[in-house]
Amino acid sequence: MYPQLETDAEAQEKATAQSLLATRQTQTEDEKPPPIPKWKRRLHRHVPVTQWLPMYSTEWGIDDFIAGITLGLTIIPESMACALLAGLPARYGLCSAFIGPLIYMVFGSIDKVIIGPTSLVALVSVQFTVGRPIEFAFLLTFLSGIVQIIMGALRLGFIFEFISMPVIKAFSSATAILVIESQLKVLLGIKYLVAGLLSSVTTLSSRIDESNMADLIMGICAIVFLLLLELLERVARNENHGKVLRICCRYLSTSRNTLIVLIAGIVTYIWLQETGQVPYALSQNALATLPNFTIPSLEIETPARNYTFWEILKELNMGIIVIPIVGILTNISIGKLTPKGLVDTNQELLTVGLCNMFGSCVQAMPSSGAFTRYAISTACGLKTPMANLYLGIIVLLALSYLSPYFNFIPEATLAAILICSIITLLDFKLPLRLWRDSKRDFATWLLCFCVCVLFGVEVGLFVSIVVTALHLLFLWARPEVRVKIEELDEMQYIRVTPGNGIYFPAINYLRERVLKACTQADFGITVVIDGHRITGLDYTAAQGISKLSSDLCRQADAASSTLLILYRFPEHLKRLIDHTENLVFCETEDKVREFLTQESLRNGYINLKEHIRASIDLGYKIDID
Repeated sequence: MYPQLETDAEAQEKATAQSLLATRQTQTEDEKPPPIPKWKRRLHRHVPVTQWLPMYSTEWGIDDFIAGITLGLTIIPESMACALLAGLPARYGLCSAFIGPLIYMVFGSIDKVIIGPTSLVALVSVQFTVGRPIEFAFLLTFLSGIVQIIMGALRLGFIFEFISMPVIKAFSSATAILVIESQLKVLLGIKYLVAGLLSSVTTLSSRIDESNMADLIMGICAIVFLLLLELLERVARNENHGKVLRICCRYLSTSRNTLIVLIAGIVTYIWLQETGQVPYALSQNALATLPNFTIPSLEIETPARNYTFWEILKELNMGIIVIPIVGILTNISIGKLTPKGLVDTNQELLTVGLCNMFGSCVQAMPSSGAFTRYAISTACGLKTPMANLYLGIIVLLALSYLSPYFNFIPEATLAAILICSIITLLDFKLPLRLWRDSKRDFATWLLCFCVCVLFGVEVGLFVSIVVTALHLLFLWARPEVRVKIEELDEMQYIRVTPGNGIYFPAINYLRERVLKACTQADFGITVVIDGHRITGLDYTAAQGISKLSSDLCRQADAASSTLLILYRFPEHLKRLIDHTENLVFCETEDKVREFLTQESLRNGYINLKEHIRASIDLGYKIDID
């Protein structure tokens, strides 16, 4: 059957379809957005607000407004509690809770990070400022910001890649225990301020008879109230309940800190009106006023003593290094929990550094992100960092008009807020899993946890970083090297397969493994090093491979030297390796087969008549008897 010719209608329809297709392709090419200029990419990277603000919508604005109001009501009591933990009056916590969010709104790279005081940073800060004038805390904030800015400018963010997840989890769990222990004295109404767990426990046990039952009752009632309202979050997540009920439960749960402070404050106010005094301790605060914006002085003058800048550095010791590291660790951990999962560590260093540097000008304590605020921002549907603006405004209003009323808040209530917030950082599921699956990571977790609890979080963090670095150096010096005897056409050879890069700390280990295998085989089997997995090789390691070929030569009998075949080595690595008379390169398995055959002929393992092959230029002399 002959093929039918197209009719005029079909030809016209086909031509129209092709024309439409060509038009669409042209439109697609025309609609393709032009490449973003380099300066604009840099602007978006270093000033992220320029990236999301042009796309801002009314829907986003409503979500951010609700989240900002909720977070603002949450951060006020949390900030006051963190200030007390750091040994500062409560209002200084609020001074840290408004300027940081405003700066982070412009330069922050992680949407759901809310900058402010945290129990983690407060606990570490008090280790360096306890027993010293209050100006030390503000200067510590300033110097920490400067250090973070310098680290970000020098692009030293890669350093934090050396802090593994078990270390971060152990560090967080140890901090939670230390914070809870530090608040026990507040729940018992005992006044003292010492650094270190052992000193704190010793002091608490010696003064336990000074406990105040009213503070304990107030604290326990606050903890029970907070835990009950936290359970409402489960109701909010249950889709079987009505939408209105779930929304009410969600906002009651997220506002629990504000509610307990409001209730406790009202109870205290009524009690004072009736009796003139209360049986529990109240937080002390200054009068309602906004902080003055002043650059912190690098010298401190007190009635007892004057401190020069160098004396201040000596007193703060490692604090100006530890605080920046601890502060940025939380932001990095939160960034890894976001859907994006990637963190620009250098940008975060610069941003948090700016928050601390400018925060010190308004008498702020060191600040960073917090897991509790991240959880609330996620639950409230926060879309962009614009929520920081509403949060900052609420804190400013609180400083301006509500500051005198903070004197009615019981300290035990603030301690309860801190305990219920920090308890979420306790994570003992991870060590149990590490015990089952990775004993080495479990040992790292256990070491970090114990050192942090017993000797302080700054010592624990330093020891953990050192141990992690030593572990990486060990893996560098002892890489994975598979050595086994294989056969190719019934010809045996020792196959060596190194993993990853081979650098100078590992070359002696590689030589030892190969020589041990050759010794067991009485140096009668060819060695083949498969280099397809080698990603890097330095000069020292290259020379070590050349020396390995010399090691395989028997000085007593040159004819019995073992051939070393370097198989599938990248071309740029071959140039580093010096050629010797028993070292050859090859790229294919057929070439390896030819070398093995020649070696078997030379050593008399096979008969020449049985294997007639074309002459092969091996690059070295072969004598066959």
